[in-house]
Amino acid sequence: MAEDLLIKKKREFSLIELLMIIMVVGIIFTLVIPMNIDRRNYSKIKEAIKNIQIIARADNEFKNNPENGYYAFDIGMLNVADKLEKTGDVFLFDYSVTDSTVVATTNENFGKAGAVIYYYLPNGPWGIGKDKISESVLDPAWLP
Repeated sequence: MAEDLLIKKKREFSLIELLMIIMVVGIIFTLVIPMNIDRRNYSKIKEAIKNIQIIARADNEFKNNPENGYYAFDIGMLNVADKLEKTGDVFLFDYSVTDSTVVATTNENFGKAGAVIYYYLPNGPWGIGKDKISESVLDPAWLP
């Protein structure tokens, strides 16, 4: 008799419960997606940092070699093209060397062209461009 008194009710989601679950999932995604974008940008920046360090070391060696007699202003003269790291088959940055600075500028392969990272020769410091593109794409905390 006691079994007859118990009514088995099938439990279903109400509309409010379903909306709450969708809201919680949406909040989680709004937190995760920007972190993922930052992580991807950071890995791209690491490529630039390694390449700048390769260029800076080669530039310093070139400058300190008495047989050269002059200072290298061009990456081609430093013979580092085969040592530079790249993502897949493309470079994410374009590099240039002046007498006191190595400059890495993002290109279309990075996703947003025109952001600039500076490395002042011979021993730093690092810096980012003072323009809106550089400040929106690059985080100074990522630099060594």
